[in-house]
Amino acid sequence: QAEYKYLNKNTLNMFQEIYMSEWLDDGINKETMKEFNILYSTAKQSIIIPHFDINNNLIGIRQRCLLQEDIDNMGKYSPFMIGNEMYNHALSQNLYGLNVNKETIKRRKKVMIVESEKGVLQVNTMVGGENNFTVALCGCAKISDTQRKLLFDLGVQEVIIGLDRQYKEVGDEDYHSWSKHIREKIINPLLPYFKVCVVWDTEDLLGYKDSPTDRGKDVLLKL
Repeated sequence: QAEYKYLNKNTLNMFQEIYMSEWLDDGINKETMKEFNILYSTAKQSIIIPHFDINNNLIGIRQRCLLQEDIDNMGKYSPFMIGNEMYNHALSQNLYGLNVNKETIKRRKKVMIVESEKGVLQVNTMVGGENNFTVALCGCAKISDTQRKLLFDLGVQEVIIGLDRQYKEVGDEDYHSWSKHIREKIINPLLPYFKVCVVWDTEDLLGYKDSPTDRGKDVLLKL
């Protein structure tokens, strides 16, 4: 069973409802950002991504840094921190977007797992909330037992793996090590419980490090 420290939802009142062009230009509309409680920190100049458990409890707050200095220091995505307070949570104990998309996932009995929160929001913009069965790992290390159980308990039968393209050319060294990683850390833990498919780009529809959701609906459907 997943264990979280719940945060007070009033914590989100320190942020502003401002929707940044960085994401609007990247295939995420305002309606989606509202639905997923995406906010903005004028203090930190970063996009705020609240994380909720399946029952809509606030369990963590992450940020997408926009200032180059912050990106250099912390990476593009990091837990939000103000003063000595860090709003981090165990990413392996949850799946981002499950609180919003669980009914669609239950109804369709399938789920697509992407790497970052942005992928869930891009799909939401493409297909509308009632058709979005996407969740994010917020990383690519592995599927945890807790994450697998969350899906199993929803009655999921098919899992589509849609992680970022971590290779430059089909057949290069990265291509083989990435496929081995996905097989061992993502597919194998799921296989006894679900039918598993992988979105795998062999036609250069994506650029290096692109998510399958980065190039729009037509490319995603083709993949």
